[in-house]
Amino acid sequence: MKHLLVLAGIALMAAACTGNDEPVQGYGQINLSLGNTVNPEIEVSTRAYQILTTDEAKDYWIEVLQNGKSVLEPTNYLNFMNTNPIFPSGEGYAVAAQSCTEEEAQTANGGAGQVRYTGTSDAFAIAVSSTSDVTVSCTMANAKVSIVYDEEFTKYFTDYKVTVYEASNESRKIEFDANGKYTPSQGGSAYDAVFFNIDQDPTLKCEISGTYKGILRKAGTTVNLEAAKWYKLKVKISPSGHIDLNIGVDNTVTDTEVDVEVNPYV
Repeated sequence: MKHLLVLAGIALMAAACTGNDEPVQGYGQINLSLGNTVNPEIEVSTRAYQILTTDEAKDYWIEVLQNGKSVLEPTNYLNFMNTNPIFPSGEGYAVAAQSCTEEEAQTANGGAGQVRYTGTSDAFAIAVSSTSDVTVSCTMANAKVSIVYDEEFTKYFTDYKVTVYEASNESRKIEFDANGKYTPSQGGSAYDAVFFNIDQDPTLKCEISGTYKGILRKAGTTVNLEAAKWYKLKVKISPSGHIDLNIGVDNTVTDTEVDVEVNPYV
């Protein structure tokens, strides 16, 4: 899943001259447009794709860098468009974009989180009396996790649930109910999936519990999360008592299936 942001650096002022014909610093402007396709995989471009509405683009954050240093701190897309900031002509410019902050990626929607896109353009120059087209390719920076229960499992188990959390952040534990839904503690809508940022320790711990013939059974596994992947944890009955981790990948937002087997006899 990818976003493309297209930026045109437009020269606003030609170099002026002093009485000694010494050049004076020229300036340029970055004119930003956001757009997408009608497909779930969003492609952003000013020419080939539909321009995003103001409401669709309003949550993006834009930062301008020069030689790795911020020359425009992260600013909301709408503010960026309305203020039209200017920059001294020069080389080593780059534009970074993100659809939301890291914190918002895990706290939005009552703690379920949301998808986060990030990207940084290649270096470009802002030149006097010229126009530069700049493309920022944004990719999904976090991982998506959901739960599904095998039909055989649901026939034999009751009161089952799955709890998932990152090893590096045990304070954020997400509990999926018997319907594979996460409901925020404060109430409101239930969610089919949750999102996790990818940090230095991307280990996701998964804990399954359920009652079989009046006895509480538990199982668990771990998954190493990667950005731009959707992990579907499937809970199954295992006659062997093993927890098998079977991963299948396709090429959309990478769809990754993880089978977690629970032995009802131990």
